[in-house]
Amino acid sequence: MRRSRLLLAALLAGMIAPGTWLRTPEPPRDFRRLATATAIAFESTRTGPFTLAGAWEMTGHRKQFGGFSALVTLDGDRFLAGSDTGRRLVFERPDRSTLPGVLERFGDDQAGGKEGRDLESLAIDPASGTVWGGYEFRKSIIRFHADLRVDEEVSPPLMRDWGGNSGAEALVRFADGRFLVIEERPLRWRDSRHVALLFATDPIDDAEPESVRVDIPGGYRPVDATPLEDGRALILLRRLALGIPPGFETAIAVIDIDRRTADGRIPARLLAEFGTAIPQDNYEGMTITDDADGRHVWLISDDNFMALQRTLLLKLRWDQREKARE
Repeated sequence: MRRSRLLLAALLAGMIAPGTWLRTPEPPRDFRRLATATAIAFESTRTGPFTLAGAWEMTGHRKQFGGFSALVTLDGDRFLAGSDTGRRLVFERPDRSTLPGVLERFGDDQAGGKEGRDLESLAIDPASGTVWGGYEFRKSIIRFHADLRVDEEVSPPLMRDWGGNSGAEALVRFADGRFLVIEERPLRWRDSRHVALLFATDPIDDAEPESVRVDIPGGYRPVDATPLEDGRALILLRRLALGIPPGFETAIAVIDIDRRTADGRIPARLLAEFGTAIPQDNYEGMTITDDADGRHVWLISDDNFMALQRTLLLKLRWDQREKARE
């Protein structure tokens, strides 16, 4: 009997041992910074041809998340946002997915200080996935591969005199391969004209861009742009609203780089001034999606890493019939 018990104990030990010593390896730890989008209440208000159709507050790592000043569409379901601290956020459309976004550095070989990482604008070639970024303090444009690795950088001589805190604020790539980059600062105080460069092709390859003037009405300043058809683009505009505390006013205008005034200016025509029709914040990024139910304009806000501001993402339905009447 004793020998039977010992044999049974040995058999039990043998059965337990593989579960103890041959466990499935633990999955690698995920050190990526994740971001979430939470729907917020809103009124479906209409301003000009735009109707507010969705609103989300985005949150993430409290020290690294925020400061988003540029937005492009990677494909129909994903966005890429760039921040003025040199980080990128790739995230799914929150109206179609609840998956978290991923926050990472935007190029490992950029200069360490804010002056080298202050990304203010993005443009993309939808066919190849190539991305271009406009950098404010560097006064340069960087091209990225489709996997967002740094490719090449150019510092156009005509951008040397642009303001250190207002350069390359809006960058747009048109379907025909031309590029437009706009300085946020006007030519003079209370002037409506803003210096811009029009590239015939990729800014990395075009050493002689055309210097043009974009006329921005209403005391607004350009903060982002996204391409339309036939040489047109939407321009996202911002204006400081004095108060306690001060705030921001947002507008959207349209330009046509092939239609100019007699003195050569490219006029921007206001489509909507939003006032309090949308949740107010510092909107600095804009992109467009063409969906089964129509065209939508998306805005993202720059919270300036301040507690009184938020990172908001808005979805605006654009009534193309209203646009046609205008």
